[in-house]
Amino acid sequence: MNNVLHKEVWIDSNLEDVFAHFTNAEAMLKWHGKEVELDPVPGGIYKVTFENGTTIIGAYIEVEPNKRVLYSARYGNVDSTVEVRFEEERGGVRVKIRQEFETGQDLSSFDHGWDYFLHLLQLRWARS
Repeated sequence: MNNVLHKEVWIDSNLEDVFAHFTNAEAMLKWHGKEVELDPVPGGIYKVTFENGTTIIGAYIEVEPNKRVLYSARYGNVDSTVEVRFEEERGGVRVKIRQEFETGQDLSSFDHGWDYFLHLLQLRWARS
C-alpha cells in the first residue's frame, strides 16, 4: 500500500471528547453512520453502516488514548488502513487523518467522504 490520502480539521473542543468520537459508538453516531459497532482495543471491531446500507468493516490495530487510533477498513472491495492523530492546538484539537490504499486506487470518493464527515464532526462544536 502506498496510495495515501491526508485530511486535517481543527475542532473547538477538548481532547477527550474528540477522541471519543472515534472510539465510542454513541459519540460516533452523532456525526458518522446510522449504525456503529466499535471495540477500540487491538483486534476489536470497527464497523460503521451508513443510511444507504453501505458498511465499512475493519478492526482496530493500535489505540493510544487521546493520541492516536489505527484501524483497518474495508469499504466494498477496497481495503485501507486509517490512522487518526489528535493534537491539542489553540484551545481545541487538531485531527489528522492518514488513509493508505493499494496503489492505483481511485481516492476521489474517499476524499469527498472525509470532507463531508469531518465537516459534520466540526459542526458538533460550532458556536452559534
